[in-house]
Amino acid sequence: MNRRNKHKIKRMDKPDDTLVKRQSSYAGDVMHEYHGFPRHYLGPCMNEYPNALGGVPRTDSTYYINYHGRRGIMNWEEESGKVNIKTLDKLNNYRINLEYFSKTNVISAITTPTPIENELEYDSSPTLPFKPLIISYQDMDGNKILSTIKSKIKDKEVLSKVESMNLVMIPKMFNSNQDIVLEEVCKLLKELKIDDESFKLELIFEIKCVIHKYAKTLADIERLEGVIGLQEAITAKQFQDQKLIDKGLQQGIQEGEFNLALKLKKEIGIEKILEITDFTREELESEKLNR
Repeated sequence: MNRRNKHKIKRMDKPDDTLVKRQSSYAGDVMHEYHGFPRHYLGPCMNEYPNALGGVPRTDSTYYINYHGRRGIMNWEEESGKVNIKTLDKLNNYRINLEYFSKTNVISAITTPTPIENELEYDSSPTLPFKPLIISYQDMDGNKILSTIKSKIKDKEVLSKVESMNLVMIPKMFNSNQDIVLEEVCKLLKELKIDDESFKLELIFEIKCVIHKYAKTLADIERLEGVIGLQEAITAKQFQDQKLIDKGLQQGIQEGEFNLALKLKKEIGIEKILEITDFTREELESEKLNR
């Protein structure tokens, strides 16, 4: 093979971190529902906050929720290892700092691929008790969930975005043979029918992270990226992004032309403007562009 044309595969650095950032940025509402977190997702917010010690701690995922009719904050942290007192202490400090900074209530949650062996006793302030939600993926029945997804895809059922997210999360539900489970997930993705086909691109990019986490060799990574159609997805996403850019540019040009038409209307009259532009009399008289 010509070395110049050979595509070099490198394992992604910190695929877990990249996955959480993608999920919180592009699928925050889906992940909120997937985990069964309380209240309702509203939208993302900044995840870096200066603290009293002069530092700027960064949370994994912080977003706004509807908290009893007003805006609150959800802080979701993904831990790759066991949840211990040190983990809870870090999250409690996040909670205190977020509440101080935002002047609103904060709900804290931890997800982890490791089992929760027993309930941790955390000595927090009696006036500010702290007991975060803790979810272990290995406490979920990965075999049952995988079997259900396989049956639905075989029957050509249309899955919701939340159901489809199982394809990304299932490998975390196993404590061994994740690479074998990953093979099945990648093949299923190709056959997936989803109620929002544009979201399928996001699933592909997220499963890329899972591939780089669990695939055993670089050759496996390259092969599985081909199975999920990664390069085609990248091309489709670039085309999609360009359409959005073109739409924004066109809208900006149109608004600029309209503002110019309004300015000239005062100078040369509305009749002349109607002759030399495509704007209607109603648009120019109401001075509102409805396009």
